[in-house]
Amino acid sequence: MPQPEHLKLYEQSETKIKFQKQLSDRQKYEQENNVSKSTGRLFQKYYIETKVFYTSQNIESNCNDITFINQGTTNFTIMDVLILPNQSLRITGNAGEIDTTQYTLTFDTLVSTGNLCTVIRKLFK
Repeated sequence: MPQPEHLKLYEQSETKIKFQKQLSDRQKYEQENNVSKSTGRLFQKYYIETKVFYTSQNIESNCNDITFINQGTTNFTIMDVLILPNQSLRITGNAGEIDTTQYTLTFDTLVSTGNLCTVIRKLFK
C-alpha cells in the first residue's frame, strides 16, 4: 500500500541562499562620501600640485586651474603679462575643462638670485 502524501519524506533540494557581502566601515564611508547629496552624481576628484621655478622656462598646464605667484624680488612675465613681486596671476576653467596651454615664464634677470615663481595647479584624478 502506498504511503499517503502527507507522510512522504521530501528530498532535500540543492537551493542555496546567497547573502550579500557586508561592507567594511571604510567602504561604507567612501560610498557615502563619493556621491553628491543634491545631484546623486559622483564627485570629481582632484589634487593640488605645487612647483617652484627659479629660471625662465616653459610650463605645461594640463590642468583645470593654474596660479603663478611671484614670491621673489624680481619681476617676471607669463605670456606677456608682467607679474611684480607679491603679485599673482590665476587662470581657471569651468567644470570639466582642462587648460592645455604651455605658458612661457620669463624672469627680468638671468641671475637666479631673487627669482622665485611658485606655480599651483589643480589636476583631476
